[in-house]
Amino acid sequence: MTGRFHKRAVSTVVGSVFFLVLMTTGLSVSYLVIETQSDMIQAQQTIADGEIKKIQEKFYTSASTGDGNRLALYVKNDGSNTLEIDNVWIVNETDSTHAAKKYEISYSDAVLAPGYGADVLQNTPLFMSPGTYNIKVVSSLGTIKTAEQLNVGGSNKLKVKLVISPPDVRLGENATALLFVTNTGNSRILNVTSGPIVVTPSSNVLSVSPITQMKSDLAPAESTVLSWNYRLMGAAGTNVTFSTFAQGIDQPSNVIVQSNIDKSLVLLRDNSELGSVVSSDLFSRPEIFMVIPNTFGDTADKGLWGVNIVNPTDQPIYVSKVVISAQTAPANSNDEIFNTACSPQSVPPTTNNWSCPTSNQLMWKNTGVPQLIYPKSVFPFLVKVNPGNLGGSNPEPETVVVQTNVFTTLGQFGKAAYGTSMRTSSAMPNVYLSKVVDSTSDNDIIANKTGILPGSTQTFNVVLADLETGTENKINAGSRLIINIPKGWSDPTIIGNTGFNMQPIQQFPDGSSQIVGQLVSDLTGAGGTGKTITFTVTAPSITDTRMYVMYVLGDGYVNNSVVMGPLAEIVLRVSPN
Repeated sequence: MTGRFHKRAVSTVVGSVFFLVLMTTGLSVSYLVIETQSDMIQAQQTIADGEIKKIQEKFYTSASTGDGNRLALYVKNDGSNTLEIDNVWIVNETDSTHAAKKYEISYSDAVLAPGYGADVLQNTPLFMSPGTYNIKVVSSLGTIKTAEQLNVGGSNKLKVKLVISPPDVRLGENATALLFVTNTGNSRILNVTSGPIVVTPSSNVLSVSPITQMKSDLAPAESTVLSWNYRLMGAAGTNVTFSTFAQGIDQPSNVIVQSNIDKSLVLLRDNSELGSVVSSDLFSRPEIFMVIPNTFGDTADKGLWGVNIVNPTDQPIYVSKVVISAQTAPANSNDEIFNTACSPQSVPPTTNNWSCPTSNQLMWKNTGVPQLIYPKSVFPFLVKVNPGNLGGSNPEPETVVVQTNVFTTLGQFGKAAYGTSMRTSSAMPNVYLSKVVDSTSDNDIIANKTGILPGSTQTFNVVLADLETGTENKINAGSRLIINIPKGWSDPTIIGNTGFNMQPIQQFPDGSSQIVGQLVSDLTGAGGTGKTITFTVTAPSITDTRMYVMYVLGDGYVNNSVVMGPLAEIVLRVSPN
């Protein structure tokens, strides 16, 4: 009995211990599960609270520079919770690598109560180098806001836009750089000029003209345009990059201020088919070429203006309206290059449908009997008009931007990047082809030449004339008449001139050539005659109809100080028919 009782007692104790172990283990596991679930719920709650706070977080930022180009970064908390700014990233857009740098914010500036705003860099002085920057503000919750792009180095005083026209240029032809400069500050900026213009790759530049500038001093909100021409050559398909800035002297502080740096691209195109202006991208639209006086004096005499419209298609087109517009700077100027008293005088073969319907617009319009232009041909719209009035401009405009729009059965098309200038007292230089040596008669002036057979030898009389008939103003001796013969035309030979020192004919690698003559003596409009260079050249031997452009230009001075630059884009039609 005793032994049996003893065994029963031992088994009871062992069972109790085993039960306690199982119960303790179960309770521990339950506690761990409950603890884990509690941590997960707490973590989810924390994440949800953070997301809600991030959604509720609203702020905006703006950047500017002060004295010494110190950066000020204003942040305003528009949310319902306290905002903490963690750091700031500054991206240098001027640097080709777009380098970015992180800056920590002082805690005394970083915390903003709801509805409050402040400069978060008040105790973190940052001084900026000239350039263009993107500034990103990062909150402690990870919200990122970007300030409006900041241009440092005078951008609060000067702002520029660089435009290269045309955006694609044929090899060996000119691209015009136009730098539009505006004084966005509150004080006058003196001696506004362009900084160095960087061309990449520089090997594509054959020549560059001097800068032409309307005015050099800008009052607040005034603008000006700087322009110059580049002759480009290189491999077809090359993108040439232009970049520059403007600078001037702030009148109150006498400190040099600099604008933002702007860039523009131009694509070099293959000048296929021996310089033809008819290429695959022109088959559905007309081309526009101009005749422009420069300077266009404020006189009672008339200057010659013209538009050559080329129809490169296989179908006839009809032109109902041609508008030549002139634009001066500043935009609120009272200058009138053309006014309603322009007294237009049509030059044959153009019909007498010219008028000046409003200030700074010269228009040919005939909707009843529009002008027919035959397939793959050209028609000139020529007119002589009186200049308008400068309206008391001081200084007088150095460059006037000229644009032409034509309205045809193919649609409306336009071309800009032309320019002239105007003076209250000036000669009126023009260049053109003439049937008769030295003639200024309307019946002898030619803006294009058709009926040219392939391989034939052609004779051209190119005239430089002062169409202002007085003797007080003059085109100075030493001024140049420049004739650019398109490639494919061979054996240019000078056979005569009536007042030029002739330079050797220059041949270019692309097959084009150039004739230049310098005036021997001053030229006035007295007697109604100009000065002529006569030359012969052989047309390309082709089997189809093609059109070419011969650029005729004048370069030099009027009255010893005024720069002149008349232009005639002469269209030559070569056809076996």
